[in-house]
Amino acid sequence: MMKAFTGSKRDLKISFRFFLVASSILLSAVIFDASNWTYTDLANFLISVILSVYFLFLAQRLNWRAEERAEAVANADLITSTGVLAMNSARSLSGSESAALRVAADARAALQHYPAANQARQEDLRASVVNAYNDLAFSVFLRAGTLARSVWARLCEGTADVIRETDELVFSPSKRIRDKELMRVADHIGFIEMLGRALRKNGEVGVAVFESISLPAVWDPLTTIDSRRPPVRRSARTETIHRLNRFEMLYQDELTVLHDWSTLRDNADRLSCEVELVDSAATDEWLAPWFVGQGTDGSARPVNVLNCELEERAKYDTLRINATTPRWPQALKHGEIPEGMRATSIDNLCQVLEAQPTPIICVLAYELYINGHTGEKKRVVLDGNHRLAAARRLSLTPGSSDRTHHSHGFKVLTFLIRELRPINSVVSAGGRKKHPYEWKGFTPDIGLIRGTWRPKQSAE
Repeated sequence: MMKAFTGSKRDLKISFRFFLVASSILLSAVIFDASNWTYTDLANFLISVILSVYFLFLAQRLNWRAEERAEAVANADLITSTGVLAMNSARSLSGSESAALRVAADARAALQHYPAANQARQEDLRASVVNAYNDLAFSVFLRAGTLARSVWARLCEGTADVIRETDELVFSPSKRIRDKELMRVADHIGFIEMLGRALRKNGEVGVAVFESISLPAVWDPLTTIDSRRPPVRRSARTETIHRLNRFEMLYQDELTVLHDWSTLRDNADRLSCEVELVDSAATDEWLAPWFVGQGTDGSARPVNVLNCELEERAKYDTLRINATTPRWPQALKHGEIPEGMRATSIDNLCQVLEAQPTPIICVLAYELYINGHTGEKKRVVLDGNHRLAAARRLSLTPGSSDRTHHSHGFKVLTFLIRELRPINSVVSAGGRKKHPYEWKGFTPDIGLIRGTWRPKQSAE
């Protein structure tokens, strides 16, 4: 980190060494030419030495205070800038294109104060920039295909400018990395722009009913004018970790189920990360981490992965099920979610989706091996289940197309983590992440669906 106080001590050492060298030269002159020096000359010399030391100390002392004041001013400016950045990114979520166009300028303004700020404020800025661009990813960039050409061009110019600013802070003129955390922020912004580019390109082609298309272009390196960034070559494992980091940063606030990203990074050679655009009609077999269990009164109730009643409003849902409805520990497929489950949330999201300008939603999905011998796989949606259920209702319910302008159905932008080989690593309870209990896999739902884990406290 670039610390002002560390720089002050380094400058003091350099100045003190210079002073010692100069004093040694003068003292040598006195010794070798002592016959021409009087007591007055010696007294004047000592006085000049004392005054030099005093003024050197005073100058450094004032410099420390000035740098402390500069750091305080930088911290204050960063707090203000990140507040404005958060406000505009929040407005972009409601569809404001003008607010979205302000995000890049706000981020660049905040970055001007980054070197002089303390470590805590720098960390806050990095988080604010990532959050702002995540908001853009789930709003404006998601509908890149419908944006006016001029708006899209301004958005791309903004991301390029922000990446260029961060690269100037990250890399020295000799290409040495000075701030790895800030480099991750720049990588993430580039990923979000490439995501928008892929959607804008493929949105014109469209996705056939019950089909999906892969979007490999989102992983192409983003190059900017005058960038200091050197070419990057990654091994297959390193590339997978890089992609996992992008998913983790994108879903750092959205993903609410218990999870452990370090488990995936440790097993990166068993995974691939992809981005797909899928027709909502092709999601019948996708699993939700939703389970039907038995309430204390004996009736069917929504339960969590531990087979316990929910601690949310959905615990009061009245489910209308039949004999074929899967029960815990079997997860529900999106094509068989019983009537009444999460009804209020899904109804509210239907209204939101009907009002949005483009028929695309986002989900984070995980494709897991069920049987390594037969190759059977299942795909579970870890985030975006309510949105997917609402989109499916609007797209697939007979007559729904008469009520909405999205008559051709919704498309599902899927951030997919795919197992190449099963991952059953144990995630311990407690530890650094303070997990409440032990499970196997990325999330407890994955281990339960695969059949390799059961909660100890479950009532079977």
